[in-house]
Amino acid sequence: MADWHLWLPPALTKRRFRLYTAGHTVSVIGGWIQQVALAWLVFRLTNSIFLLGLTGFLLNIFYLFLGPIAGLAADRLPRLPMLIAIDVVLAALSVCLALMGLAGVESINAYLAVAALIGIANAFEMPVRQTLFKDIVEDRALVTSAIGVSAMVFNVGRMVGPAIAGVLLVYVSEAWCFVINAFSYAAIIGALIAMRLPRASAPAAIGARPEGFWANLGVLLSFPAVRYLLPTVVAVGLFATPYVPLMPSIAAHFFDGRSSTVGILMSAAGLGALGSATYLALQPGYGRQIRLLTIAPLAVGLVLMAFAWSRILPLSLLLLAALGAAALIAVNATNALLQQSVPDAWRGRAVGLYSMSFAGTAPIGGIVAGSLAERIGLAATLTLNGALIIAAGLFARWRLHNHPEALRGLMRSLNR
Repeated sequence: MADWHLWLPPALTKRRFRLYTAGHTVSVIGGWIQQVALAWLVFRLTNSIFLLGLTGFLLNIFYLFLGPIAGLAADRLPRLPMLIAIDVVLAALSVCLALMGLAGVESINAYLAVAALIGIANAFEMPVRQTLFKDIVEDRALVTSAIGVSAMVFNVGRMVGPAIAGVLLVYVSEAWCFVINAFSYAAIIGALIAMRLPRASAPAAIGARPEGFWANLGVLLSFPAVRYLLPTVVAVGLFATPYVPLMPSIAAHFFDGRSSTVGILMSAAGLGALGSATYLALQPGYGRQIRLLTIAPLAVGLVLMAFAWSRILPLSLLLLAALGAAALIAVNATNALLQQSVPDAWRGRAVGLYSMSFAGTAPIGGIVAGSLAERIGLAATLTLNGALIIAAGLFARWRLHNHPEALRGLMRSLNR
C-alpha cells in the first residue's frame, strides 16, 4: 500500500469509496446550493416566514413517514440500481425547478409541490445510499469510517454550498442554482457506475419475510443496537436539532441580531460536527463507540443547557462547537453500530428506522420548540430540551447497566 494511504481515513483506502466520495462531495455541495436558492426564491416571492418554514418542513418530514418503507425497499431490491434511479429522479426535479424559474413561474404551490417530491425522493435515497457503504468498502469493520467520511462531506458541503449560493444569487437568478445542482448529480451517478460493484452487492437473501410495519418492527427491536441505542437518537432529533431553525431568533434575543452573527453561530456548530466526523472517519472499527454513545447524549444536553444561558458570543461559539460535535457522535456512531451489528438482510430496515428516528423527528421538534419558545421563552425552551436529552441519556445508561446481556449481545453481533 502506498505511503499516502496511511494518511487517509481507512474507508478511503478503498478505490471504490474514493470514487463515491468524490462524486458525493460534488452532489452535496450542489444540494446545499439548491436548498439555499429555493429558500431564497420562496421568501422573495411570498415574504412569508411561515411558507419558508413550510418549505423546509416538506423537504424533511417524509423521513418520518417513509423511512421504514425505504429501508424495506433497500433490503428487497438491488441497491445500486435503485440509488442511481433515485439520483436521476432528483436531477430531473432540479431541472423542473430550473425550468419553472427560467419561465418566471410565481405560483408558490408549484414550488412547494416540487419540494415535497424532493423530500420523498430524499427519504428513499438516504437508507439506500447508507446501506450500500458495506458493499463499497467490502469490510463491515470499515462502515464506521465510511459513515464518518460521509458526515465530513455533509458538513463541508453545509459550509461551502451556502457560501457559493450566496455569491451566485448576487449575479444570477435562483434558476441557475437549480441548473448547477442538476448537473452535480452527474458526478455521483458517474461515480456509482464507475465503481463497477459486482452483482453480489445486491441485498443478501431475505429468508423469512414478516409482513407489515409492526411485524418488521418486532424483529428489529430484537437487535440490541436498535432496542437500546436508537431511543437516544430520537431524543437528539426531537430536542437538540431545533436550535437550527431557531438560530435567527437566538441571534436576535441573545446577541446583536445581525445576519452575520447567525452565520458565525451556525459555522461554529458545523466546525464542531466536522471535527467529530473526522474522528469517526479515522476509526478502523467500532472501537470506543459504545462508551462514547453512553456519554454523548449527556454532553449534548449539558452543552445545550449552558448555551441557553450564555450571552457571551465567544463562549456561545465554543458551546455550539461542542454541541455539534457531541450530537454528531450520538447520531452517526449509532448509525455505524446499527449497520455493523444487524444481519445484512435487515440492514436497510435498520437504517430506515434510524432515518425516521433522527431526520424524521427533527421537523416535529422544530415546530414544537418554536411554539413552546413563544410561550415560555427561548432560554427556558432550550433548557427544557437539554434536560430531556439528559434524561434520555441517563435512561439509556441505566437500561444497559441493568441488562448486561444486551451489551454482551451487541458485542457478539459486532464481532461475528
